[in-house]
Amino acid sequence: MDAMDVLPGFTGVAQHDGWKPYLRYEDATHALCNAHHLRELEYVSSQMGQGWASEMAGLLLEIKAAVGRASDKGKVALDPRLLGRYLARYDRIVAAGFAANPLPERVSGKRGRRAKSKAANLLERLDRYRSEVLRFGTNFAVDFDNNLSERDVRMLKLQNKISGGWRSEEGAQAWVRVRSYLSTARKQGHNATEVLTQLFGGHCWMPTLPGP
Repeated sequence: MDAMDVLPGFTGVAQHDGWKPYLRYEDATHALCNAHHLRELEYVSSQMGQGWASEMAGLLLEIKAAVGRASDKGKVALDPRLLGRYLARYDRIVAAGFAANPLPERVSGKRGRRAKSKAANLLERLDRYRSEVLRFGTNFAVDFDNNLSERDVRMLKLQNKISGGWRSEEGAQAWVRVRSYLSTARKQGHNATEVLTQLFGGHCWMPTLPGP
């Protein structure tokens, strides 16, 4: 991340899966991907039989739907009272989860941290990073998940699978630059073919950066 100069100095919203190294970039505002959370909550609910997990999944999807309805009406934020009720429900569900997942008793003579279940680790993340989990509900510019970014990265895997890689590092870097340029253009409402036509005609389209 440092070598590619992606996150150092970045001051926008970085949405990701909660991998700890991402979170050390303190200049950025962080948002956690809820597609990952839904998958983990489904596992805890169906495989571990914990009801709080299905409640949390339902709440996240309910907030997502409320954000969609508000956006369709031209609003830029949820009603504060509604948001307050969502936050209270979130806290109650997390508390119920902790009650169902107490810390295991320490084994006499055994050192180190006590092993935690997948449910307990998920709960800790939902509790510690509640603002990042719910960023999509407090900032309508933030998506519910980062699936768009993951789809962009997936093309690297597909290219590697089909072609087996690139003949040189320079070729790989050029391929990534072109993919990134066209993906950004599409996300900002431009046609990829038109952007390339402008580029080869000497009129380089440049992305519009979001405001502070």
